Amino acid sequence: MVTDPTQAVIPGATVVLTNTQTGVTATRQTNLSGWYVFDFVEPGLYTLTVEAEGFQRLVRENIMVPIRGDVTVNVQLEVGTTAQEITVTAGAAAIQFNTANRELTLDNKMVRELPIITRNPFKLAALDPAVVNTSGAEQSPYHHWTAQEVETGGGTSRKNDIIIDGTPVETGPKTAYTPPVDAVAEFTIQQNSVDAEFGHSAGGILTLAMKSGTNEYHGSLFYLGRNPALNAVADRTVTPRAKNRIRHHVAGGSLGHPIVRNKLFNFFTFEDWRTVQPWNFTRTMPTELERKGDFSQSLNSAGSLRRIYDPLTTVFDPAKNKATRQQFPGNVIPKSRMDPLSLKILEHVWLPNNPGDDITGRNNFKVESNRFYDYWNLSDRVDWQINEVWRVFGRYSQFHTVVWEENLSGNNSLWWPYDAGSLRHGLNVAGDAVATLSPNTVVNLRGSYNSIIDQYDGGPMVITAQKLAELWPDRWFEPYLKEVPQILPPRFDIDQGGSFARGNYWYQRPRSWSAHGRLSHYAGVHYLKAGLEWRALGGRSSRPDPMRFNFYRALTADTFISPNTALVGDGWATFLIGALDNRSYARYIPMQKARYQFWAGYFQDDFKLTRRVTLNLGVRYEYETAPYDPENRVPRFLDLSDPIPEMQQNPPQFPPEVVALMKQPPKLTGAWYFATEKDRQMWNSPKLTLLPRVGVAVRVNGRTSFRSGYARYVVPPLLMATGGIGDSLGSMYMPGFNAETYTLPVLEGIPQAFFHNPFPRNNPLIMPVGKKLGRYTGLGGDLRWSYQDVKPHTNDRVNVSLQRELVDQIVAEVTYFMNLGHNIPYTKRVNLADPTLSYTYQAQLSKKVKNPFYNYLSPNKFPGQLRNQEYVTIGSLLVPYPHYGDLRQENTPGGRNRYHALQVRLQRPFVRGYNLLLAYNYNRERNEGFFNVDDEYAGRFTWLNGTRPRHRISGAGVWELPFGRGRHWLSSASGVLQGFLGGWRISSIVSYETGELLTFGQMEWNGEDPRLDEPTPQRWFRTEVFSKAQPYTPRRNPRDFPGLRGPGYFNWDGAVSKSFQLTERWRLEFRLEAYNVVNNLTWANPNTDVLSPLFGKTTTPRAYTFGRQVQYSLRLEF
Repeated sequence: MVTDPTQAVIPGATVVLTNTQTGVTATRQTNLSGWYVFDFVEPGLYTLTVEAEGFQRLVRENIMVPIRGDVTVNVQLEVGTTAQEITVTAGAAAIQFNTANRELTLDNKMVRELPIITRNPFKLAALDPAVVNTSGAEQSPYHHWTAQEVETGGGTSRKNDIIIDGTPVETGPKTAYTPPVDAVAEFTIQQNSVDAEFGHSAGGILTLAMKSGTNEYHGSLFYLGRNPALNAVADRTVTPRAKNRIRHHVAGGSLGHPIVRNKLFNFFTFEDWRTVQPWNFTRTMPTELERKGDFSQSLNSAGSLRRIYDPLTTVFDPAKNKATRQQFPGNVIPKSRMDPLSLKILEHVWLPNNPGDDITGRNNFKVESNRFYDYWNLSDRVDWQINEVWRVFGRYSQFHTVVWEENLSGNNSLWWPYDAGSLRHGLNVAGDAVATLSPNTVVNLRGSYNSIIDQYDGGPMVITAQKLAELWPDRWFEPYLKEVPQILPPRFDIDQGGSFARGNYWYQRPRSWSAHGRLSHYAGVHYLKAGLEWRALGGRSSRPDPMRFNFYRALTADTFISPNTALVGDGWATFLIGALDNRSYARYIPMQKARYQFWAGYFQDDFKLTRRVTLNLGVRYEYETAPYDPENRVPRFLDLSDPIPEMQQNPPQFPPEVVALMKQPPKLTGAWYFATEKDRQMWNSPKLTLLPRVGVAVRVNGRTSFRSGYARYVVPPLLMATGGIGDSLGSMYMPGFNAETYTLPVLEGIPQAFFHNPFPRNNPLIMPVGKKLGRYTGLGGDLRWSYQDVKPHTNDRVNVSLQRELVDQIVAEVTYFMNLGHNIPYTKRVNLADPTLSYTYQAQLSKKVKNPFYNYLSPNKFPGQLRNQEYVTIGSLLVPYPHYGDLRQENTPGGRNRYHALQVRLQRPFVRGYNLLLAYNYNRERNEGFFNVDDEYAGRFTWLNGTRPRHRISGAGVWELPFGRGRHWLSSASGVLQGFLGGWRISSIVSYETGELLTFGQMEWNGEDPRLDEPTPQRWFRTEVFSKAQPYTPRRNPRDFPGLRGPGYFNWDGAVSKSFQLTERWRLEFRLEAYNVVNNLTWANPNTDVLSPLFGKTTTPRAYTFGRQVQYSLRLEF
């Protein structure tokens, strides 16, 4: 607002905003209310000039404008002539007077100077303590998941909107591009935006602004590296201690310059990485004796013999709820009982290289392997101020990554888990045009294109079908290898031993497009804007998973009824005899071509109710299609109200033992529906989704504001879908086109399938037949489908904030934030048996009976695996739909979330040599879920405590020591003195959070407090108050205990730099960074599995924590 000395408004005053770096200007006239607004202002440093007839000209310098910043500069003109000029050099107050948004903006100084170990600007989101990083180990910029894996309160992880230069960079839940740190101008984390322009998320919005060129030539060349000689021990939890062997070589540079002064500018960045990332590979391998079947020296965690039993000798007495097995004589498996394929593969399985961590021999193979990352990233942005009306920019950004790793098995074993080999490339092309049609009307058009290549590369592990035929000469696997990008050795998992060979992998090449149009108009006290948005997603993806075989301890335990596998049974023993249950499988997944489209429209009115009060009123409309396929291969649903004609005419004959226990007759219904040309989508998306936005901002005085806002967000169905049902990255469920076959189940404790012949003639592979079976698709097998009239996950978000500028431009803010989540989708298991049957009849339900569906009807009318099983258990026939297997309805609406937080923040912009950010977040979160299977069967939700850390504190700052030229003291220092004392800078990031709430599965609890006053890694809680759950009983023990949390987290990263002014334009900087300066060891959560030998212990560091690392760098700037 522009006023005179009497506080009367001055209409018609000329206001000019000038970018001090590019010289680009924009001009406005104050309206009849004395207000002026500049929209679409690029982040940067500006000068404001105001003049009016009869008043002195006023110049206000050093105005810092952040991304879409809420910056208020009220001007009072003094009486005089325009030839007279008043210059004010103080910057504008960083108080938000016009919007109720809850957000945090990090300026270029913080983005560039803070020590970021990953060089990923999106990871700076964690400086807001309301944000929880959920990404684990994959945090580098070439990991496409990492930007999305942040939680901003209320379940937003992988449901955020990621925006660079005003356009989205998501391709589904992944991010196509992450810029180099040197290319970033500013970064904003929005926890709650009342601006209707923002949506397509659960509420979290991460926005990056890229740098543009200026009227001056500015650039840099740099190198940074890490050397193991400077680093602390990587992992102090292993013996001998793992050395820190990280090698990191990064080089790059940037150049910003004018092409035509005041008109056309360019900014280019490039960096190249050559990184060696060590990782500790640990497995529990069979000893020389165990490889021969001799387990006579194998001990359990109690120090006694780990006895192994022959499952083929199982004697089952259902009347007494008892099952027994005979121990292998001498605890030795005879050669005649060993599976021939297991013995063949065992020739390629490496030996232990150490005695193990304890008497059980756990972790008796340890090596320090290397993963190699070759990565480059470039971006180029061109800005063009065409004339006073049009301003445009275009940007091309791309990165390219190749990852491979070592095989340290010692024999180049094909069963080495070659997990990381991959190609990870990203591309983002964006453009933007702003047209100032009049001083009060602005049009903005922008668009983007994104693509990802993220695919596994098995390298030396890739084999041929002929190699697989050496394992299974009958070549049973061939039908499932169609369209598989690479063939890998078959994966097998050993219970308590580890996984071997990769097995499943990924092939993802999604692409996305976006287009946006916005019209804004300033009318009196109303700032109005309206816009339209369109997004689309396509591409080709698949997650091949041809086969996986699991070998569990329970199959060589003394009983199959709730065995204590902490003491008996062994995974390697089960592998040697080749025994399988129904959790091993073969799977066919074709190349998928999922398509999605999204439309949105919005209207916003920021209304100056009075000089002090601004109302933010908006509404947003969103519509996203369900996934569809150009070949109409997606499923629709299973109609369980439709009787099956053949079963009504010729009903299956259930055994009398089953009929006697049935509470009601079975429901012989079901008809499967596929997508058609008329109904192409997987579900019915809501046609009218309106998202209201309301906010109020009150200017209490020139240094204080009160703000409160409410915003509704709906999660796009693409990001909401449960169970991978609508996955855009290769896991979309497409029965008839996908196919999977499970190995036969254990009956009365006796396995029916073995490794050398996992799919015998009586259990052949289920073939992919497309839509050929029609309504009968899935009969006799498992099915999943989406709830049809989808109700999107909705978050109502509220913030109430008080903001106050303190001394030295420090802004304090206290906020109460609340998220109310509704319709959170869950997986509804439709074919559950009444759990009270298990409590009542106990082991009788495991008794085998004749299968009424054995060779029932014809394969075209009853095609599933159930038709091939001569015997089944009584319990399997007591489900509501016994002619099906597992039935799951995904995207079922029902759950709720409640998140409440108190947030306190102190922030200071970079002025007079330092900036500062100190913030605290206290939260309480609850989510609805099922406490036990009884609740799930009844559809009865229970409020469950959230597990996230309750307290989080973060701090960051950059401080230029006030000595030397251009600083407060010794500003005219001589060259020698300047060399020693001038040019020093310090920066730091400090983070602290309390531990996560520990959760427990079903077990017995004696009612005593499990907490310890002084927990240790070897005894984090009182394990003696827990014991193995009794069979055939409902869960009664608490899921969690008040105050029983895992280890907390503390980390301090710091950097110190020294610059030398070589000439007037050239500067050389040396920089040393240390990550985890105090070399703190953060433990992982303790084990909460009562059957694990590690129950109550934490033996490893928290994921992605490490010993201190030191990085050195040299930068030349001009």
